[in-house]
Amino acid sequence: MKKNAIILAAGRSSSFAPFIYEKPKGLFCVRGEILVERQIRQLNAAGINDIYIVVGYMKEKFFYLEEKFSGVKLIPNNTFATKGNIMSLYDAREYLGNTFIVCADQYFVHNPFVDNNDNNISYRACMNIPHKFNEFAVKCDENNIITDFSAGGLGGLAMVGHAYFNVDTSRKFVEFLDNEINDFGVGNMFWEEFWAKHMSDLPLYAREYNRYLGFEFDCVEDLMRFDAEFLLNMDSKIIHNICDTLDCEPEEIRKIETISAGLTNVSFKFEVKGYKYVYRHPGATSGYLVQRKTEMFSQYLAKEIGVDNSFIKMGDDGFKISHLVENLVPCDFKNNKHQRSLALKYLRKVHNTDVSGARLLIRDFNPVQEGLKLIEVASKTKGDLKTEFAELLARVTKVYECIQNDDFAKNRKKTWCHCDVYEPNFLITKDDDFYLIDWEYSGLNDPAFDLACFYGRYHFEEDMIDEYIEEYLEHKPSFEEMRYFRAWISMAAFYYFCWGLYKGSVGEDDGFFFVTCYRSCLKYSEETIKAYEGVLVS
Repeated sequence: MKKNAIILAAGRSSSFAPFIYEKPKGLFCVRGEILVERQIRQLNAAGINDIYIVVGYMKEKFFYLEEKFSGVKLIPNNTFATKGNIMSLYDAREYLGNTFIVCADQYFVHNPFVDNNDNNISYRACMNIPHKFNEFAVKCDENNIITDFSAGGLGGLAMVGHAYFNVDTSRKFVEFLDNEINDFGVGNMFWEEFWAKHMSDLPLYAREYNRYLGFEFDCVEDLMRFDAEFLLNMDSKIIHNICDTLDCEPEEIRKIETISAGLTNVSFKFEVKGYKYVYRHPGATSGYLVQRKTEMFSQYLAKEIGVDNSFIKMGDDGFKISHLVENLVPCDFKNNKHQRSLALKYLRKVHNTDVSGARLLIRDFNPVQEGLKLIEVASKTKGDLKTEFAELLARVTKVYECIQNDDFAKNRKKTWCHCDVYEPNFLITKDDDFYLIDWEYSGLNDPAFDLACFYGRYHFEEDMIDEYIEEYLEHKPSFEEMRYFRAWISMAAFYYFCWGLYKGSVGEDDGFFFVTCYRSCLKYSEETIKAYEGVLVS
């Protein structure tokens, strides 16, 4: 009887960030072997040579397998980012017969494909787990046929490892799949959930294995407990960066934990020799947003002048290593005047720092030009945004002309600015230590832009905005001065509205401030144009 195998390797496994930004989890090296290659060899040893691997995320990384292993064929799944793994089986449905089904990121200590299945029954590998688990839980009748299925359990039989469908089960499964794949919610399922809908028509035996036969890893720490040399064998630039910066060995890196898949990057915390650090891995879509040369200059200067003492090192490609700042308190500039005063003090320190000798290292940050660049890129997937927001663009252009032609502006020079000033970029500890972090958007700009970033992305009362400006200036501003500083609100709001358009166009989070920025841009551009009426000749 000829058998084949379908290996599911399309998923992203986000809990293994940032290492999955270098390679898919199925290509991790565990105990000296690539996970998916070990499975292929185990299948070959069991006499199974027709192996279909469904790939999605970083699919090109798997291409070599067709050359390396005779009988391996790759099947693309182009919906992996938004759908469940049922779509992988759907894409490979024509190959379902007497078929083993297995996920590429599983490690089997002993070969589970050499099985005594003389009656060719369909079954699901299960293991008895004595504690709480997140895998699918099952219960069986007296014949060991699965009769009950649920997500997670508090101890008992759990679906762990591979499955096997005989020809009859495969035929019926594909019939149900073809009839229902476009039904609401079906495409988002795990394949086991879809099977459970039809378990009475698709009987599966529970085949219990020793719970130490196979391993599924939920996080990097799980893998490191199983393979102490995992990081040493990762062939990872991330690991190299850490070891080079902190003068350590890979095995000394412990307690890796993702702490944010941020708005532009992904970060994780870790420990080396008892000290805690944060590693920032640059996001794939940051190229249109960030100029790394400027960021690097700003980050080192921020440490030098004492506004970000958490910083340790940054690389040309955007990686950054910092000390982990602990014992943080919530940042609330609306209601905490002390915090607000510290933030404004730090901004004055930044703006008063002389960078005249480093003009070649710092970009000129023009919010209108930068915003229009992002709209141009976003329009490729969101339609003609320049036409859709033509009225807003006309207002913003008018405001910028007002600012540039204001006599007050003619005596001002652009200074070093952070350009991304809002609460998440300030860290405050219980001991009142203060840090202004994340200098990706920094550049030469008018200091008024940094202040406008505060209240352009939140809803602030008018009198509070005026208080901010007055406290920053450390004197009561004239009407002309206040008008000028308030004019910049629509500039900051416009840029971060465009930022949100761009982020949304590439399928990422467009920021909690996206709608607020649009409203602020409309409101304050109108206010500014009225405030300058009869004053400037356009």
